Amino acid sequence: MQQRRPHSNVAVSNGGADNISREERRMERRLAKERRAAGAGKKLKRVKRSNAKYNNNALLPWLSWKRDPYVQMTLLSFGLFSLIGITTYRMFHDGGTHHMHHSQQQPDKEGEYNSDTINTGGSSTGGLLSRLRGKKYVIPESLKNMGAKERWYTDLRREYDTEILPKDDERSVAFVEAERKRQGIYTQSPYAQTPYDIHNCPSHPPDGYPMQWPVLDVTANWPTDDPNPPSHKGIYQGLCIFDYRTDLAKAERYRHKERPFVMRNDPAVARTAERWLSPGYLSKLLMGKEDTDRRTEYSPNNHFMYWVDKRPRDERRKAAKHLKDAHKKGEDVHGGFGRGDQGEMKEAMQELEELNELKIQLADAKEYQEDHEDDDEAEEEVNRLQHLVAKAKKKKNEVALENWQPPTENLRMSYSEWLKHANVTDDKLGPDNPHWYFRLIGCGAMGDHTEDGSCDKGSSEWLFDELTFFQPRTDEERPFYLIEPKKQKGIHCRFGMKGVIAENHFDLSRNAITLLGGQRRYLLGDPSQCINMNLLPRGHPSARHSAVDWSNPDLRDFPTFPKTHVNEIVMQPGDVLYLPTNWFHYIVSLELNMQCNTRSGGENINKEYISECGF
Repeated sequence: MQQRRPHSNVAVSNGGADNISREERRMERRLAKERRAAGAGKKLKRVKRSNAKYNNNALLPWLSWKRDPYVQMTLLSFGLFSLIGITTYRMFHDGGTHHMHHSQQQPDKEGEYNSDTINTGGSSTGGLLSRLRGKKYVIPESLKNMGAKERWYTDLRREYDTEILPKDDERSVAFVEAERKRQGIYTQSPYAQTPYDIHNCPSHPPDGYPMQWPVLDVTANWPTDDPNPPSHKGIYQGLCIFDYRTDLAKAERYRHKERPFVMRNDPAVARTAERWLSPGYLSKLLMGKEDTDRRTEYSPNNHFMYWVDKRPRDERRKAAKHLKDAHKKGEDVHGGFGRGDQGEMKEAMQELEELNELKIQLADAKEYQEDHEDDDEAEEEVNRLQHLVAKAKKKKNEVALENWQPPTENLRMSYSEWLKHANVTDDKLGPDNPHWYFRLIGCGAMGDHTEDGSCDKGSSEWLFDELTFFQPRTDEERPFYLIEPKKQKGIHCRFGMKGVIAENHFDLSRNAITLLGGQRRYLLGDPSQCINMNLLPRGHPSARHSAVDWSNPDLRDFPTFPKTHVNEIVMQPGDVLYLPTNWFHYIVSLELNMQCNTRSGGENINKEYISECGF
């Protein structure tokens, strides 16, 4: 359909100006000129032609902003500030170094997360300033889905890995060797000779390995309450010491046979020990961005015994309220009371052993009743035993645990606060003075099922970056010290002050223990020694621990204790102790020290000895 232009005799189509040829426009202008000359009408008004897509009059109100200077200024300002904001963000953006949620997925294989150099990848790594500084730094051998991802830790490691302590395995191994020489070389006592050379052991564990000696001979040579080594440095050592660089295959065979040993001169362990002992490093690591309150144990003396609170809820609340009220008044009181009296422990053991024996009889009677439903005597026997068990439980609470008190108090304090307590002169130490035990926990996969991805408040996930030899890698990348990486239960570190004693006990899993600073003395016992160690039974808050005070054994209440046989080893910086399942260990801190361990599954080996002790 065609329409006439205003004041024109020339028809145009709806297609608009683009559909009118140049000749037609000339013809239109000529005709209009002739009409004006002939006086046929007033002067024609020139019409501005627009593009066809704007010919629809309904769109014109939406285009009014193009002619409004205030709108134009607003849009220009918005665009300018947006450009400034985006540029600033890109310049200072840290490249996604936020803490990542722990994942139970298997850690990625080595590659971009296992580089010893600064990452030279694409532009997606870090912001403009990061790229100008030389790319984002990737911590050597770090895991993609585990460990610390915060910027402060990455910057700290960049400083030490590239400037202060660049990777040099020979230097690190020489460092821990020098530390051992400085602390003193321990030798075998003349009364503790072995048929094998502990520094050049046979290719396979010899019969009777490791040798053990009467516990009273060992403690007489070096009393456990004395953290100062004997002047002759002779100890009852039966464990082999392997050099990681030359004895790895030999150590593998000992581990396969589930025999304990000590590994030395592992470059990965030496690097960590050198870094932790480097002046200022731990202060930056634990007193900077990570200066948070962590688990700490208090004891009124030098003995620390693990415990689980089995008191009734109202009694626990009453004790907690008493401590809280005392602290408000400014009183220096604690809820830890020491390991307890040996005589009272003996009475508790008798009551608990009677209860456990009745429980076993009751379980057998119920099993028999299920197979003989019509046997009235079987039903009567079950009823009789149920009555006796209930009576024994009541007696346990009234007699066995009547005088029990928590051996230690579980606190939270910062590393700097703990250091003030622990780093003191010898005149302020002693077995009867208060002691503190500081702890770090790297949760790893243990935090997968918690709300915040952590197994403990203030967990230290950077432990997986610091102790790469305890990372839960699998297949050909599996670390030597982890047998079943998927069963790892985190990394646990304990910093002990001089004189601290961890009471004798056993664990139901394999243990790999490394010392990164200071010295610790370990007295070790084969699971076959369980029957002589007088363990606190199931049901006791400190079950699995010896009731005997090894510093002052009560041989009247525990006449079998002298039959116990043990050996000992002094661990020094860079050492790793492999401790098989169910092996006993009693630990003495010889100076301010740093020890970390990890567990990875367990074996049923020696289970018959542990079962004989009621576990």
